[in-house]
Amino acid sequence: MYEKTGVLGTKIDIVFAIIRLGFFFGDKFLVKKSVERAHTLVESGGDWDRRNRLKAYQGLHFLTIRAHNLAAPLLLDSLSTFTSYELCSYSSLIIYAVLAGSVALKRVDFKTKVVDAPEIKAVVGSTEDRLAALSGAASAGPGAGDEEMQDAPAADTTDSSATPKPTAVNLALLGQDNLQEEDAKDQVDFSPLAKLVNSLYQGDYKTFFSALGRVEQEFLCQDRYLAEHKAWFVREMRLRAYQQLLQSYRVVGLQSMADAFGVSMDFLDK
Repeated sequence: MYEKTGVLGTKIDIVFAIIRLGFFFGDKFLVKKSVERAHTLVESGGDWDRRNRLKAYQGLHFLTIRAHNLAAPLLLDSLSTFTSYELCSYSSLIIYAVLAGSVALKRVDFKTKVVDAPEIKAVVGSTEDRLAALSGAASAGPGAGDEEMQDAPAADTTDSSATPKPTAVNLALLGQDNLQEEDAKDQVDFSPLAKLVNSLYQGDYKTFFSALGRVEQEFLCQDRYLAEHKAWFVREMRLRAYQQLLQSYRVVGLQSMADAFGVSMDFLDK
């Protein structure tokens, strides 16, 4: 039985390697065929680790063919169990998951799985969100830490042994072997992504349009998988924002809508 499991695991790893080759050369047909092969092998008895790694492979494949409705749940599910560093970095996975969820999920799911997701807030969120994740408060989900708590005793500032105030840690860099100091300095600026997510949910459309432009330049244009779809993604996100505003009112004037988005009437009409 052990020998059979080992052989199956080797076959799955070989298919994973073929998928990565397909991604490298942009061969979508090879990737599609190999992902289906990997899924069949995993379902026939693959272990827990390879099942979770397959989510990232499938999610990235769906992302490259604009099937964001299929990519979003897989990428978001793989955040808490991600080990496929041979495929992409955790920072990249966060970006892929947030973008796929933003364009594909319904508003309720977008709130729970992207805006309030502990794994995403731990990387994309504010300093307080990241510190909460380190302390474990974010693991309880939305509302964690809302309960009444006693004030901690003030630390003696004259005691040199007092515990220093914790600083924010880039969780996107955790889990990688042999992390060098220069890697820690080369941190990803997730602020445009955070502004995009929060402004879309809160209906702050001027900030949303500004953040969308930065996301296009700093994320979409810089990523080998997303660059070819940047125009499509920007258009879909703009349409989502337009639809969200129009659903809130029975009648909306073109001028007031243009003011809300910070654009001209000619741009909006076009």
